[in-house]
This record gives sequence, C-alpha cells and structure tokens, in this order.
Amino acid sequence: MMKNIALVAGGDSGEYVISVNSAKIIRKNLDPERFNVFLVQISQKKWVYVDNHNTEHPVDKNDFSITLNGKKVLFDCALITIHGTPGEDGKLQGYFELLGIPYTTSGLLQSAITFNKHFCNALVAQWGIKTARSIKFFKYDKPSVEDIVSKVNLPVFVKPNKGGSSLGTTFVKDTKDLLPAVNLCLEHDDEVFIEEYIQGTELTCGAYIRKGELLVLPVTEIVSKTDAAFFDYQAKYTQGAADEITPARIPDNVTKLVQETTSFLYKKLELKGICRLDYIYSNGLLFFLEANITPGMSERSIVPQQAEYIGISLKELFSDVLEETMRAG
Repeated sequence: MMKNIALVAGGDSGEYVISVNSAKIIRKNLDPERFNVFLVQISQKKWVYVDNHNTEHPVDKNDFSITLNGKKVLFDCALITIHGTPGEDGKLQGYFELLGIPYTTSGLLQSAITFNKHFCNALVAQWGIKTARSIKFFKYDKPSVEDIVSKVNLPVFVKPNKGGSSLGTTFVKDTKDLLPAVNLCLEHDDEVFIEEYIQGTELTCGAYIRKGELLVLPVTEIVSKTDAAFFDYQAKYTQGAADEITPARIPDNVTKLVQETTSFLYKKLELKGICRLDYIYSNGLLFFLEANITPGMSERSIVPQQAEYIGISLKELFSDVLEETMRAG
C-alpha cells in the first residue's frame, strides 16, 4: 500500500533556501511506486503543501493534514529536511510526537541537545571525547574582550550557539575583531559560543539505521579553498569552494577511530535517522566539533557522496530511512 509522506522543508532560519533545495533533491529520489510525496513548506508566516504546479494548499495544524478535492489527506510519516529551527532543535519533533506521526530525525530531547553546541560538547566531553576549549554566554551577559581572551586563546571561532551551516560564524585572529564577530553572531542567535581553533584535518562521517542495523558511512575529508579556516557557508554551498574527499586521505587507524567514535556517539546520544558528525584530527588526537541531525541532501552534500561511495543510491538511502522510521513507529 502506498504511504503518504510529508516532505517537510523551509523553517524559520537563514537556512530556509538550503532546506528547500535539499527537499527538491529528496523528492526526485523517493520511490514513486511506494510513496506519495507531498512537499510541505513551513515558516512562521504559513504552513502549506506546494503541489507540482506550485499551488499552495494550507496545512491544518490541528492534525497536520491537508484537504485536496474535498478529501482530507493524513500522513504516514514526516520526512524532515529543515536545517535550523524548528526542524533541528526539537520543536517540530515535539509537535509530531503530540500528534503521533512518525518522523525521520532524532527525538525531541536529542534534537535540542545536539542543536545546542555548548550542551552537546559538555555531554560528549563527559564520555571522554575530546572537544576544543570554549565559552558560551547570552546576549544580555556579553563579556568584555579581556574576559573572553582570559578563558580561550586566539584564534577562535565565534558561532551562534544554536545554528548550522556556519551562518553567523567568524574566524577571529585578532582581539580587535572579537566584538564585531560577537555582534554578527547575535544577529543569528541570542547565545554566543566561542571555541578555540584547532589546526588539523577536518573530517566528517555520516551514519544511519539500515535494515535494523547501524551503518557508519565512509569518512570524508574537507579542504576549504576559501580564505576561511573552516568549512563555512560559502564553502558548503558554492560549487568548487571546497574539496570533499571520500574516502578521506588518512591512515586506516584514523578512519577506524572516526567511524568507531561516530558509532559510539550515535548510540550514546540516542540519535535516529541520517546524522553527520564533524571532527578535527590534530597531532594524533580526534576532537569532536558537532552533530548534525538533518544534514544537507543537495547534489553537493556530503552524506549522499559517502553513501554513493559504498554503492547506496539516494533512492535506497531515503527508502531505508522511511522504512526504518515507519517500522519503529
């Protein structure tokens, strides 16, 4: 029997366009013989189903349904592709929990924790995983430059504590640039996360449950071609701005370490669906950076590259996730 899938995209952050682009790729790669796919775009202003003619149909938020030709359509599963709030921070997960609709990401609590860089790093560090030295503060409690440099050594990354795609993130080498970076960050979030820069090899590894078993994907090495010292928004979404090398050019023992750490954290954080975990490997040590519970799925995105390397097509990838989600309920 065909299943009705709500492909949920958009959101309330600066990553709206990224999310919609990911959704378009996913829609093209969902099996039309098994799934009826409905693109649902949500924002603070409206929740609508956008049909193949770009006609918008309102979503009834009371039961997350739409009405087509006088008939109510309910959904068997929500495939969440929103980057940022409300699809990555637990808000949408809580909504679907209340309605009893299966969804493809990690749960409410897990989403909220992984979206909060400070909380996630503190939790991961308790399990013996190395993280960079960092501080976090609120907009109303902004410290002086002197206070900041007394706790973390330059250079640093100044990031929104809750956000993704490196939006609002600045690499700071000089104290004179700290406050402008903080102010930019506060345009995206009311919490600032400042993290010491670790020079090394940037690595990332995806994972998801396939046929009831955790599958850890190949490791990708990221080499930015921009002036940025990290995989920033431009490098992520501009063709040719970064080299994404799968498998990573690292020794086998380092590959094993990254994949084992990814498996460990996926289980300890109680993640679900397709996730991607980012790291820096420096001087023989592996440092955890962050966990992404709704990683990008555009043509250039990393997880599809990793899956393709081991012979898993996008159609198989998304079918795997939907099947596991509906099986688990």
